[in-house]
Amino acid sequence: MPHRKVLIVDDNADQGRPLALILKHSGYDAGFVTSGEAAISRVQEDPPQLMILDLMMPGMSGLDVLKLIRNDPRTRHMAVVIYSAVSDEKMIDLARKQGANDFWIKVGMRVDEICHRVSSYFPMN
Repeated sequence: MPHRKVLIVDDNADQGRPLALILKHSGYDAGFVTSGEAAISRVQEDPPQLMILDLMMPGMSGLDVLKLIRNDPRTRHMAVVIYSAVSDEKMIDLARKQGANDFWIKVGMRVDEICHRVSSYFPMN
């Protein structure tokens, strides 16, 4: 099976860590970090194919991370999904305009739906 690397970035470990475990159990190479700074460091060392990125984090926000990723030629084409409790349409539009591939609202997302959405970023071989 091809390498399917996903990085979850969420300052709330109680939300990010279980998501990483679910994806690992589904066959993904899922990593987890708790800050935007750690995400940028990890991406520079070993970029994933998909980043699932929380929007509201202390220090470097999800939008700050997204901007850095989109401005770096090495990571410009990496898939980035914003995964947030924020459901404000203006914020969703802003994230998409800044280059987010999608915007998932945390509240109410089922495990099977998350796995299905993640699988759409990895072509079948």
